[in-house]
Amino acid sequence: MGETERDTAVVPVAAETADADLAALTAVDPGPEPAEQAEPAVPLELADPVGQAEPAEPVEQSEPAEQPELVVQARPAGRGGPGRGGAVAPARRAEAAAAALASDILAVLGSTDTAFALTDHRAHINWVNPAMSALLGLTARQCVGRALTALLAGAPDSPGDTGASTDVVVSVPLPDGGGHRWLEIRCTAAPRGQWLYRVLDVSRWRERELDAAGLTKHQDELLRLVDEDPLTGLPNRRALTRELERQLARGARGAFLLLDLDHFKDINDLHGHPTGDRVMCALASLLRDRLGGVDGQVLGRLSGDEFAAVLADTDEQAAVAVADRLRNAIAAIPMNGIAGIAGVAGASRITVSIGIATFDSGVGWHEVLANADMALYASKAAGRNRVTVYEQGHYQDTALRVTVIERVRAALRDGGFVLHAMPMVKLGSGRVIGHELLLRLEDGREPRLGPGEFLLAAERSDLVFEIDRWVADKAIQTLVEHPYPGLRFNVNVSGRTLEDEDFGGFVLDRLTAAGVAPGRLGFEITETAAVTNLDAARSLAQQLRASGCRITLDDFGSGFGSFVHLKQLPITGLKIDGEFIHGIDYGSRDTVLVQGIVDIARGLGLSVVAEWVERATQVEALSRLGVRVAQGFHLGEPEPLDVLLSRPHGVWMRRPTLMPDATLTAPVRDRS
Repeated sequence: MGETERDTAVVPVAAETADADLAALTAVDPGPEPAEQAEPAVPLELADPVGQAEPAEPVEQSEPAEQPELVVQARPAGRGGPGRGGAVAPARRAEAAAAALASDILAVLGSTDTAFALTDHRAHINWVNPAMSALLGLTARQCVGRALTALLAGAPDSPGDTGASTDVVVSVPLPDGGGHRWLEIRCTAAPRGQWLYRVLDVSRWRERELDAAGLTKHQDELLRLVDEDPLTGLPNRRALTRELERQLARGARGAFLLLDLDHFKDINDLHGHPTGDRVMCALASLLRDRLGGVDGQVLGRLSGDEFAAVLADTDEQAAVAVADRLRNAIAAIPMNGIAGIAGVAGASRITVSIGIATFDSGVGWHEVLANADMALYASKAAGRNRVTVYEQGHYQDTALRVTVIERVRAALRDGGFVLHAMPMVKLGSGRVIGHELLLRLEDGREPRLGPGEFLLAAERSDLVFEIDRWVADKAIQTLVEHPYPGLRFNVNVSGRTLEDEDFGGFVLDRLTAAGVAPGRLGFEITETAAVTNLDAARSLAQQLRASGCRITLDDFGSGFGSFVHLKQLPITGLKIDGEFIHGIDYGSRDTVLVQGIVDIARGLGLSVVAEWVERATQVEALSRLGVRVAQGFHLGEPEPLDVLLSRPHGVWMRRPTLMPDATLTAPVRDRS
């Protein structure tokens, strides 16, 4: 196809549908049929499509992007038409004017530097303008059907519940890897149940704001971690899913590899987390070397002990060969052969289980990742240290093995949920100043499900609303039964519950009816959930804090593209993401990052809590950096709430029994 033909290629979106959507967006109403009708005026809102008091930087485009041509044509005005003496009917003239206006709007959208996209209710793209195409690094045809929220990480999933626009500011890497830029993304409702996204480059404005807030000296390191795993330096989950969705958009042949280290928990338990972290870094380096830096092959760390690789232009047979090469390379290295790990008693070889899903196994990155995960489970079930390619039978096995939603529903009905309490400890005195309540499913059924399994499933249904209310109600009831001021609880709020406009009122009504001082109850909202639904998070935080409840931004640092939103949220404290505590006592990067967070919190008058504290040397390092409160298995394990409350109330405040570093159990890393 020649250049001219390619530039005018038509996306598989009906021109009539695009016509109707654009006409509806501009609210052009031909009205009745008067004898003479004035020419329709351009709506006022088109005079300032940006809606910014201060002009923003345009989205840079290296070259014109391929853009579909949506042809808008007016029908002949009347049967007679020009030259035949026929009269032009007013309705036809208004229709032609509306069509001409829609055509003009298409021309404007095609020439503006502001990026626009129309998506369905799942944020899958129906149409983009050239600026959006250039921003995503894809042709217009390739964009259609792809998940915008994967290609543009941090974009809101939908407008607000009331139909008002949802605005976020996120940081994204430049296509050439030479830095980042700040983008303001607005999502509003559009005709036919669609969402309209508008994206502006606001880098200069944001940099001035960061400078005014005194955050400039930390921003380069923090922004780099938006797409980078802090421990290994590999691309993180966000970067991997974006690359996978891009490859799917380009129609590339390829495969996705999911690698999980076998029994890695034992290494942490027996030899300590510093050893586990060194092993993880060494394996990351080995995997990177074995892949060889081939174009189209991206290795990253998903989380914990899971790595993943996106292999473009690779068929199933070649993907299996790559996976076997990686598996054999890892199995060939004994632990005491890894640099920096020598003379570890009882050390043996490390093995890895791998699941493979080809790109054509799913229509989007969610499906491909889920299929690779099911193949990985099959490798584990078959004995570990092997490679399995996804096939349809794996889905059927998973469906038979897990009936999570039914179990969650039964637990709510029959009392299958229990609360465990993890102490939060003041490092200077060792006294317990409160407890975080963690949800556990103890329904006596197999397989046992951890919070990461049943909460994820619950968040995909409305059951999560019932769960969060159950936890809050149980916490308040317990505070009533034990009216000691020193007993304080923190409970977690799901990202979905932010959508529940009645949750704040429910909590305050229960506190008032029970006569509990609001200061004894705190709520933790993850940074990711807060930024994704900023308006709802702000509203809930304002409502609860106004009553006297504490509000903590949990897992702070997990995103870092959004840390400037701190001043917009009426929170009382931050909880530093545990990934940055791992190497705080032996890694300079973690020290710099934590120091930056402490400085930011201190400047904003916020308290700071460190989590995942697993050894005494971490306590010493955190104390030097100014962190006053922490939690983790070294400071106190979670225990059933009933067990805690069965002891005399003075015991709750005493210094917990510290666990020796060498016998640590792996911390609970899932949200609860």
